[in-house]
Order: sequence, then structure tokens, then C-alpha cells
Amino acid sequence: MALSKENIAEIDSIMDRAYSENRNTLYEFEVYEILNSIGLEVPKFSYVRSIGEVTEELLSEYGNEIIIKIVSSEISHKQKLGGVKKVANNDPLFIQFVLSRMQEEVLSHFPENEKPKLDGFLIVECIQFREALGYEVLFGFKEDTGFGPVLTVTKGGDDAEFFAKYYDPANLLIPPISLEMGTKLANQLKIRHKFKQVGHPEYMDMMAEAIAKVSELATHYSFIAKEKPSYLFTSMDINPMVFTKDHRFLVLDGFAEFIKTEDSTNQLPDVNTKNIDAFFNPKGIAVIGVSGDTSKYSLGRDVAQLLHDLDRDDLYLVNNKGGNLTLGDKNYTFYESVQDIKENVDLVVYTAPAKFTLSFFDELKSTSVKSVILISGIPAEIKYTEFAQQLDKHVPEGVRVIGPNCMGVFYAPGEDHLGLNTLFIEQKRLEIGYNQLSNTVLLTQSGALAVTEIDKLKYAKIFKSIVSFGNKYDVKISDLMAYFNEVPHVDVISLYIEGFDPGEGRQFFQLAGKINKPIIAYKSGRTEAGAKAAASHTASMTGDYEVFKAACQQSGVILAEDIEDHYDYLKVFSKMAKKKPKGLRVAGVVNAGFEATVGADAMNNLKQAVLSESTIGKIKEIDKYGLVDFHTSFLDITPMADDRMYAGFTEAVLEDENVDCVFVAIVPHTVTLKTIPETCHDLDSLANLLVELNKKSDKPIVVSVNAGRYYQEFMTILEENGIPVYSDIRQAIKSLDAFATHYVNKG
Repeated sequence: MALSKENIAEIDSIMDRAYSENRNTLYEFEVYEILNSIGLEVPKFSYVRSIGEVTEELLSEYGNEIIIKIVSSEISHKQKLGGVKKVANNDPLFIQFVLSRMQEEVLSHFPENEKPKLDGFLIVECIQFREALGYEVLFGFKEDTGFGPVLTVTKGGDDAEFFAKYYDPANLLIPPISLEMGTKLANQLKIRHKFKQVGHPEYMDMMAEAIAKVSELATHYSFIAKEKPSYLFTSMDINPMVFTKDHRFLVLDGFAEFIKTEDSTNQLPDVNTKNIDAFFNPKGIAVIGVSGDTSKYSLGRDVAQLLHDLDRDDLYLVNNKGGNLTLGDKNYTFYESVQDIKENVDLVVYTAPAKFTLSFFDELKSTSVKSVILISGIPAEIKYTEFAQQLDKHVPEGVRVIGPNCMGVFYAPGEDHLGLNTLFIEQKRLEIGYNQLSNTVLLTQSGALAVTEIDKLKYAKIFKSIVSFGNKYDVKISDLMAYFNEVPHVDVISLYIEGFDPGEGRQFFQLAGKINKPIIAYKSGRTEAGAKAAASHTASMTGDYEVFKAACQQSGVILAEDIEDHYDYLKVFSKMAKKKPKGLRVAGVVNAGFEATVGADAMNNLKQAVLSESTIGKIKEIDKYGLVDFHTSFLDITPMADDRMYAGFTEAVLEDENVDCVFVAIVPHTVTLKTIPETCHDLDSLANLLVELNKKSDKPIVVSVNAGRYYQEFMTILEENGIPVYSDIRQAIKSLDAFATHYVNKG
């Protein structure tokens, strides 16, 4: 549904005219002309510059009633000022009189020296429609600095902003939206139930077509457009479009703002993975700013120690004063400059003071260095934007930079690579758990968040890599996402995001939709829907977080609404990466009845499975005490069940063809179970039996263990062998629900 050359020429001419009149807003009738050119229906209208132009001949084209409006580029909400009226279409003199009084009324709201310019009047066909919820629809879009155009679809009318803020948040869509996608989205709107009930389901198709057409307009006149347009729409409101009594879908009111394309600094950056691999698999690492004085703290020395502990034989230490340092049983002689290192160096970790950063980069121009981690921050005397401009002049072409103001990179060692750790916290203070099953990368704008997640998930041992990228001078989120999408042993990409640079949000959105690996994101800076509503524009009824949320929903990113969810989702997506559920039918095995009830309450999209007769027969055979209710798929096996019974019930539901995924909730305190440190390692303990079942089954399993530290060894056996473990049944079910829903929706 791309705009034709004729469409573009007509729209450009309208904006040319406005621009020539020193306007960056369009009159309502100009919005009518634009929307009509792209195929939306508009009412019959006439624009007159003076009251005297209202003649009998002009009015004869209209029915018994007309709408009259003032036209002004300086007034947005005309109706609130008395600038919109419905009047009987009598003789021209009467209409001229009403227009004269309306002009006086509007101007009376302003002080004498602040009165807006009135540019004329609009005569509009009076449209008959039902003033009931759903018959008025607001379409709007605004140009978001990070994401480009963002389309709003919500209830229209005078109270649209109030409704969106207090009752039902606006539906946000990220263009371009095809007609097929628009149809799918329209048929998810709640109002579809009303239109189906009143016998007009076709209204949703009409809405879908309008979504697609407005989307194409927004996309073409945006910085994300493939071909650079002459103008950019910064916002457009169509408030409302209405379903008329004769079943048309028609524009009633419109407002738009625009700028010349050359007046915008926004642009869509390219994804750049050049030399990114040098951060994770470098041949040669130099650490700048290492102190040999062990009586004083040295961040560079901590980084050097971490790299030394990885048994790297390609580590070089730099201090411009010379000297040496002994780490373990190896003595390192300091190089005074990177240029003095004769061996190959791919990666430099800069830990020296920020004030020397620029001169450091000048030294790299005659070296083989491909990548730099700028752990240091920004010189105190300048702003970041100024510092970034200075870096542009000093960073050698092709050298990639992570930071500044970051912790850098952790990359777990493996059979084919040595590993890397620049996170500058000694291992006894920050133990990063990993093993051969580690398959998740954490890309975070905050180093503190990295530390927190490492600590929270140290027993889960899921992280293959962690990247703290700080201020994003060069390497962006999408660069790293694109790189790790191609890394075979990374199955899950997790993100912590604080903000996007211009165009970076759109880059993220487009890339995320192409990546098949699950992307789990948490973004700080949440705002209430409508909290950033602009006083004059209904197209701005949402804050940055809502735009990010819409982008995630549309591109298939799993969005964690709070940080605890982020921790929890990482576990199940990482541990169960090779187990894609075929549906949403869930069964459970618990030894405390309340957990079955709480688990059921925690479900969102998951549905209780209906066990087959064959499975019920197996349950009866295992249930030697006759205490289990086999009429439900959430089996309460009571505290009397021992390890083998527990595993037997779990195996029975796992093998049921009516079950897609399973949760196991354990209160481990009962004496019938081998869950304490002295017994949990036995081959026939519940932990080891569940591990074996998990290896045999292709269905995802989550476990909750409602207990304290005394049972940590029991839980660690499960987690180190690929089973996600939670301390609360609600966390387990919520995480499993998100996991199963993602893959079922993905198809």
C-alpha cells in the first residue's frame, strides 16, 4: 500500500504552499486534502479566507445543516474556544453573521496583544454518526526521536486524552503496517466485541485499511523512509474518524505539523559488526593504566589480574612510567606505550584517567588495534556530547569502542577460545558462574545491573557473555545483538536499556524482528500511560516507555515489566532453550496443596491440561496411598510421597500427549525426601531423578523450591543440570507462561 508518485507530488505541493507561507502546521482542510489523496474518505468542505466569500452558490452544495470552523495555524483546540459550531444552512447573511460572532468569541479568550491570527473559515458537510463509545476513533502519529513514526489508535473525541490516561491506554503501533498486519491488529482491539454484537464486524476491516494507509503516510514522511522525502511530519492527529449512520468511515477533523527534512538531525544508523569479534576473541590484549604500586588501589591491576587468571599468554600491561608487576607466578614488565608492544594486539582495555583518553587514541594510529574498551568515564570539565565530538577526531578509522563509562566484557572460556573478563571486581567478590551449558548474553547499559544479575543468577550459571557498554559512543545495542545472533553457542539475548540515541530505537526494532533467538528486555524509566501527554496534541498521548513496549510487542521481544521478572525469564529461556513447547497445556506435581491453587491463579495464557486415561491409569498405579486426586492435572501428591514416587508422577504427566509443559513445586522439608545436603547428591534423590527426566523429555520443566539456604545444594543440582529453579511457585508459573506463550505465538 505504498504511496504513488501522484500521491507524493500532491502532498508535497500542499506542504510547499504551507512552507512558503512560513507555516510548520497544516490547516485542517489541507489535512483533508492529504488524507483524501491517500484514500481516506473526508467530508465535503470549502475554505474561505473572508466572511464575504460565503455565498448562496457555495452553500447550495450542502445539506440542511453545516459545520463552520475558524481556520488558524496558531490555535489547536478550536472547539474549546467556540471556534466550531453546527448551524442551520439558511441564507448566506445568517451564516456570515454567525461567522462574525464566532470570530469575536474566539478572539475574546486572548489578551489584546496576544490575539492569534485567524486565516479564514471552513464550511464542512454535517456528518451524522452515533456519539457512543467506539464510533469515534483517533488516529495519530508522532515522530519519535528513537523509533521514528509511532501510530496511535484509540477512542476519539474531546475526551480522548482523558480516556487514554485514566481508562484504557492508547494502542501504539510502529509503522510500517501492512493491510494484513493492520487487520490482525484491528481485530485485537477490544471494541471489536461491540461491533460484532451490533452486526457490523466489517468496521474492523475499515479500521485496518485506515491503519495501513495512515501508516504508509507516516513512514514515507519520516527519517526512516528509504527515499529521503522533502518534508517530515513531526505529528498528525485525525481526531476523530467516525463510523457514520450510513456505514462509512470518514475523517472529521485533522491537524498536522511538519519540518523540512534538512532541518532534522534524526537519521537511521546502520548496524555495524565490523571488528566486534575482537572484543570477545582477541589475539593480544593490552591493559592501559596498570599500577605496580600494590599499596594503592588500581582498577587496571584488577583487570589485569582477572585476565591473568584466565591463563592468557597474550596479555600486555602498559604504564607510561615503566615498571613491573607480579601476578601469580608471572612477572609482567610494563610497556610505556601500546606502540612499544611488538606482538599483535587486537584489544585494548583503557583504565587510565579520562583526561588522557584523546592522546591515547592518537597513539593507536600506527598499531594493529581493532577494539577498545573505555572503562574510564568522561573528563569532569566537559559534557558528554562535547567529549564524543572530540573522540570523533581522535579515534582511528575502523577501531571499535565500547564505553566510555562501562565495565566492559566478560566472555566465558571454552574449548575454542580463551575467555575474557574486564569487569574489574575480584572473583571472590563477584563470582561469575558458568559451565558448558551457559548460553545467554547480557547486554547492559548499566554496570551495576550486570553485577546484580551476576549475583542473583550465580547458581543458575547461564551467562556465556556479559557486555556493559555504558555511554554507547560507538558500539550500539543493535551492533551487539547482530553479532551474538550469529554466535552458535548463544541461545538467548538479554538486554537492559536506559535510553536510545536518535534512530537507535528504530534500528533495534527492525533488527529484533529478524532475530530468531529470544530477546528478553528490561527498560528503566517507565511512565504511566498518558503521563507525558502534550497539552495540544492527542498524537502525543504516551511516554517513551509505552513506545518501547509497543516496539517489543510488535517485534516479538519478551518484555520484563520489572527487574525480578527479568531475572526469572532469563532462567527459563536459558535452561529450556532446546525445548520448544508445542502448546499452552500445563500439568503440575506438588506436595503441598496450596501450591496447586496458587499455581493455577498465577497462569495467564497457560491452560490446565486434561490428562489422558492412560496417564490416569499410571497415576493410580503410583499412588500407593490413594491420596492423589487424578481428576485434575495439578497433582497434589501430599508430603507422604518419597523421591521415586515424586519422580514417577512427574514422568507420568511429562509423557502425556495432552501435556505441553510441566511445573514441579517442592516443599523440601518432609522427611520422605532426600533434599538435605547429606542425601541430595544420592543417585536416587529427587534432584537427580528430575535431572534424568529432564534429559529424557523434550518438554519444558520448571521447578519451585519453597525453602531457605539449607536446601541450596539440592537446588544447585537441578540448576547446574539444566532445570530452572524458583523460590516461589508464582515466579515459576509466570516464567513458564512467558516462555510457552513466546514460542506458541512465534509458531
